[in-house]
This record gives sequence, structure tokens and C-alpha cells, in this order.
Amino acid sequence: MRFILDNFAQLTDYIKMKTTLRKSLYLIAFLLLGFSSTFAQRLAFGVFGEPQISWLSSDTKAFTSNGIVLGFNAGFAVERYFAERYAVTSGISISNAGGVLYYNNAGDTISTLDGLYTIRQNTSVKLKGQYITVPIGLKFKTNEIGYTTLYADLGLRANINIKGYTWIKDQDVDREVLNSDHLHFGYFSYYFGVGIQYSLGGPSALQAGLTFSNGLTHPFKGSYSGINVGNVGLKLGLVF
Repeated sequence: MRFILDNFAQLTDYIKMKTTLRKSLYLIAFLLLGFSSTFAQRLAFGVFGEPQISWLSSDTKAFTSNGIVLGFNAGFAVERYFAERYAVTSGISISNAGGVLYYNNAGDTISTLDGLYTIRQNTSVKLKGQYITVPIGLKFKTNEIGYTTLYADLGLRANINIKGYTWIKDQDVDREVLNSDHLHFGYFSYYFGVGIQYSLGGPSALQAGLTFSNGLTHPFKGSYSGINVGNVGLKLGLVF
């Protein structure tokens, strides 16, 4: 009976998380369409690639951040201008983010498709997730100086989990896939960035900038529920 109740509780938590994220994505789409239909002056599309470094931080003393990992975020963006230099932005991309954790206590476990591993005290473990990322934000641009425009953008991201991986050097674990009981359906983060656009004529422009993002909710479950994800990326793109 205890087993049934525990699994029912986990299923209920999963359904609640999935429902919350789905409602949030509906809200993002509604806001974007609302701004588009009411204030639209012009629509711009873009594609980008963003090499990034990411890390894990802990709200508890059980873990300590112990390193960064390299990742990549790539996709397309849409900008709906409601004034000459101000736009609502959204899009979709595939991103990779994670970090290295130092375990200050003994007894924590990691479950993968290949086995269950008990982590020893004072061990470092690398964790990394792959996500579908959907942002909603605002973009502000300066007047064009020559062919150059400066910009700033900020907003929120919904990060929907695709798959997670772990590396445990002490136990010869190399990029094994995490079981779903370690991962929430997704998590929310905030972001802000600054950059420069160089006009190629008309609406087309090359874009380069720096973006910082940090989690508002946590991507992991259980004893890892106090872990947060942050990253910094170099955004390179083309606006049409």
C-alpha cells in the first residue's frame, strides 16, 4: 500500500508540473499574439547559434558547485515590433546546460538507464540536460549609428526537458542517460542580454551579444530539488 501511495504522489506531482508548464506556454503564446495583433508594425525573424558555459548551484549544504560545462543553444527567433525600436520577442531553440556537483554527504544515489549508483562523499559528478527552450521577452534598440545598432533584451524562458545525462568518473560512468524520476518536466528561468547588430541593408543584420540566464525553478527532483542551473552564452545570429 505504501508503494502505491508513493507512486501515486509522484504521478500527481508530475501531472501538476506538466499542467503548469502547459498553461504557462499557452499564456506565452496568448501574450505574444495579443501584442502582435494590437501593436504590430513589422515582424522580423532570425536564426542564431549560442555557445555557452553553464553551472549548477545549490540551495543546500549537501552539494557544492564544482565546475562548468560547455553547451550550445541554437534555434530561431521572432521579433514583433510595437514601436520603431521596441519589440516583443519569442522563438524556440534546443539548448544544453548543466554543471559539476561536489557531494558533501554520503548516501545520495543517481539512477540511469544502465544502473543505480550510490555516490560516495567528496565525489564530483557531472550532470547535463537537453531542453526545448521557449522564451518570451522584450527587446530595446538604440538609433542606428552608421550601420550599427546596440540592443538589450530580457524576459523569461520555459525549458522543457528532453533528456538528461551524467558522468561519474570514480565509477566509470560515461554519459549515461538519467532516469526520468530525477528530472522535472521542465523549469523556468529568466534571462537578460546585450549586444550589437550590424546592418546588411534593409531589415537584415548580423547580430552578436552576451546573454545571462539563471533558473527561477529547479530542474531536478528528490534530494536534488535544491539545485539550480545558470549559464552565459555568446549569441551569434542573422536577423532577416
